[in-house]
Amino acid sequence: MKKHFRNFVLAGSILYLFSNCTVSYINTDTLMQNYEKKINHTTLLGKVLFKTDQRKKDTYDHVQVFLNENDVERDFEVTAYGSYTPLVIPLIRPERPRLEKYLLWKGARKARKLHADGVIIDNKNEFRVIKFK
Repeated sequence: MKKHFRNFVLAGSILYLFSNCTVSYINTDTLMQNYEKKINHTTLLGKVLFKTDQRKKDTYDHVQVFLNENDVERDFEVTAYGSYTPLVIPLIRPERPRLEKYLLWKGARKARKLHADGVIIDNKNEFRVIKFK
């Protein structure tokens, strides 16, 4: 019993060490490319869903995604703060690809749920939902 417990504690500590790896940077071009790919190339059983998924099309048409506050050319007010922290399984599912693939999409979806006009990405997993004045 002690041997199993010791192995379990050792495995848990190794997983904990690998889960604390940080993401140093994410390229904004990659973020935008993955956002466009997520919108236009999502398939289910070989069919493109963009033509039939009205909620996704509505989100893409009405929510603007900004990577910098200076890119917003109109006055706005912040309606909510949000974050996207993906489930990370060390060595199997690293954090960086998950953030690159889904950060903009999660922010845009949350903005649409709140009936907002846009979202500003602040850092690697935090965003602000905005409404134009």
